[in-house]
Amino acid sequence: MIRVFASRQTLRFSTTSLVAALMAAGLSISTLALAGSDNDKDNGGAVDTSAAGEYLAEDGRVDPDTYDGYIAYTRSCQACHGPDGLGSSFAPSLVRASERRDFAEFARTIAGGREVQPGQVMPAFADDPYVLGNIENIYSYMRGRAAGDIGRGRPQIIERLEVEVSDETLEEEEALDDDAS
Repeated sequence: MIRVFASRQTLRFSTTSLVAALMAAGLSISTLALAGSDNDKDNGGAVDTSAAGEYLAEDGRVDPDTYDGYIAYTRSCQACHGPDGLGSSFAPSLVRASERRDFAEFARTIAGGREVQPGQVMPAFADDPYVLGNIENIYSYMRGRAAGDIGRGRPQIIERLEVEVSDETLEEEEALDDDAS
């Protein structure tokens, strides 16, 4: 066992679980770094990690990543935490948990598990690549549920995301395309 000290709590992970969690975190950071590489000039090279918990909800429809969070939650979490993240007789509401916990703590709990009471344990999902690959999406879905922006049941996907782009941004992108040619 490896002990990890975080915010005055001792978390216990098996070596395999810890390695898997660190690999997933590295993958998420690598993905964010690649996704943000075009904007590195604007923010001094810092990687924007604020995407966790962000979602788009409109008229009962959600963005594709948040929809993936709903699907992942339904497949992997609903059996214990109940439909729509509202909790059950033996597992707490993840809707409320997403209000009280930041993304890092939420992800640590999913990857490493948690002993709620003696004999009542949330299992670790560090060995489950499907869950690890969807932690940000699950968190976004739960944040949308907590804010009341996403209702109960299966949301629909927003088919087309329209993005407003200023003329200045278009000119900058055209200049970058010209430089790349």
